[in-house]
Amino acid sequence: MCRIAAYLGPALPLSRVLYDPPHALERQAYVPNEMLAAHVNVDGTGVAWWPDGAASGSDPLRYVSERPPWSDPNLPGLAPRIEAAAIVAAVRSATPGVPFGPGHVAPFVGDGLAFAHNGWLGRFREATGRVLAGRLPDHLHARYDAVNDSLMLFLTVLKHREAAPESGLGGALRAAVAEAVEVCDADGVEATLNVVVSDGERIVACRASHRMEANNPLYRCQGGERWGSGALVASEPLDDAPWEPILEGTMVEIEPTGCTVSKLDLGGGDA
Repeated sequence: MCRIAAYLGPALPLSRVLYDPPHALERQAYVPNEMLAAHVNVDGTGVAWWPDGAASGSDPLRYVSERPPWSDPNLPGLAPRIEAAAIVAAVRSATPGVPFGPGHVAPFVGDGLAFAHNGWLGRFREATGRVLAGRLPDHLHARYDAVNDSLMLFLTVLKHREAAPESGLGGALRAAVAEAVEVCDADGVEATLNVVVSDGERIVACRASHRMEANNPLYRCQGGERWGSGALVASEPLDDAPWEPILEGTMVEIEPTGCTVSKLDLGGGDA
């Protein structure tokens, strides 16, 4: 189970999420406080960011490595010197059966978005991944270049965004998570679906699970001494600012004007 974080606000160094706070993603990689599966997140580090002033709709820049954040040869030196107004970052704990390597490290980017997923889809290689892949339009299936449940979920978000652009990013994430739950329910398997996705102007995140009594946590934060007027979502609080838990089965949409919280309708029995 990975650890993920996203930031939106005045430009800050990437290190403000990755390295600087007392419980930054670097620390969450080896001493997470609230993981319900696995123990460490040392199978890769990734960050995507939009520099301050980036054009609306532009693709974020992306840096991924199969190394943990402290042993990457470049990121510790680059992160304090690169500033961004929107950041999505992750440290990876590889799901059994999903290959290892930089191509499997979130955030995944494309079509102006950055996407990270903390969780898994049950029987992904045997069944559920095949179903979801078969539902992708050809041009998105062509981008499925790593056998990875998180990447498949991202492509499903892109599919729903293209099909119903009027529903916005939140509508696309809501539809993609509901479809993943439907496919997993039909196969009788579990899924955990903590997701953050950003277009550089907003963060949309959800905390969801299916056929599980508990899911890994997700938090949000607005302001605080370290963050100023910025807002964040993270698997675990990065510092002692006033972080608020995101409830199971809910979605948050964060924009410069504020935050909206809504309930997910996932169907699928005991989702």
